[in-house]
Amino acid sequence: MSADPSDDIVRLATVPNPAQAHLWEQALRQAGVRCKVVGDYLDAGIGDIPGLRAEIWVHREDVAAGEEVLRELQAATAAGGSPTDEES
Repeated sequence: MSADPSDDIVRLATVPNPAQAHLWEQALRQAGVRCKVVGDYLDAGIGDIPGLRAEIWVHREDVAAGEEVLRELQAATAAGGSPTDEES
């Protein structure tokens, strides 16, 4: 186990569904944030149990950048845009 704090992996977000988790993952990766979706297929093996949701995990040093990307995605979605729309 590394003593380097940048190696710490933390949960950035809990996502309502696996499809959205993977869309967010793509946006985060495009912004240079290293991330991984975890638990996206738990419901397939266990059934639809309330409380089981996909999560996005990042390196601790990427949390601030990841939060900013997610804020921008949520603002674009709230404004009626597609979360994958590119700015012109």
